[in-house]
Amino acid sequence: MSFLKIGDPKKRDLIVEEFLKTRRNIQENFLSERLGDISEQRELSKLFKPITESQKEVKESLLGELKPLRENLKDLPAAITFPQLQAIAAPPEEEDEEEEDVMRVGTIAHQYLSEYATKQNVDKTFGIYKNPIDKRYYIGNTPIDIRDDNLVVGNKEYEGTPGLWELIVSKYPDANIYRQEDLDNYAKILVQTSALKQRNNPAETQPKSSKSLKWRTILRQIWKDRLQYEGQGIASETVVIPSDPDALLDKLDLLFASKTAGNTGVRNELVGICDELLRQKVMSKSQYKNLMLRI
Repeated sequence: MSFLKIGDPKKRDLIVEEFLKTRRNIQENFLSERLGDISEQRELSKLFKPITESQKEVKESLLGELKPLRENLKDLPAAITFPQLQAIAAPPEEEDEEEEDVMRVGTIAHQYLSEYATKQNVDKTFGIYKNPIDKRYYIGNTPIDIRDDNLVVGNKEYEGTPGLWELIVSKYPDANIYRQEDLDNYAKILVQTSALKQRNNPAETQPKSSKSLKWRTILRQIWKDRLQYEGQGIASETVVIPSDPDALLDKLDLLFASKTAGNTGVRNELVGICDELLRQKVMSKSQYKNLMLRI
């Protein structure tokens, strides 16, 4: 709007006066709001000052703690690796180069060994375990090999059915999965590997009895019937181990000579004698470890 076009001087002066008054009001309101904001900011600064100061101190303290850590990191190796269980892989669909430290197994074995690796609801007393000395899988005192799904225990190969794997690995075997044939094979393996005996020692006369459901429903009966399974699995006769340390050492020499000559059926007796010598403290742990690597 142009004030010059207003012909009436009084009307023009009135409009100009209203315009100037409005402008002053806007300026005053703006100034008041600005001052109010500044005042509010000052009040907030006073209110939160203790918090901001403490945060500043915490930050400085953390930086002081992190500084020596950063210095120490420079001295660490480029990569840190942790020991792991042997990798378990299902059979490849195509022929590949075998990867180092990878066990190729069948689908059934892969399923149950994976459950064993997770340590969930698995039998840690009578089932499979990994020997920390030679890094092989064992049942009782005997190493096992896995061919596809089958289990090779000593000199005998057992069909790796879901039922047999269920009995060996599971803490609570599902009766709907295993059959009588699986149960018989399981009993042979337990008896011939001394897995039911204390310390897996063939010379022991006491079982690893427990209050577990598996012991009460399955293993107790196998222990009672163990005589009928001896000689049906790995060994052809019951292993008898003397208790006299001198006799044990003499027998150990003979068995090692027999094994060197190619007799592969003496391993159980060798392990049992070594276990007994270790128990009697005739053999040290380091000697035991070295002998286990040779057996």
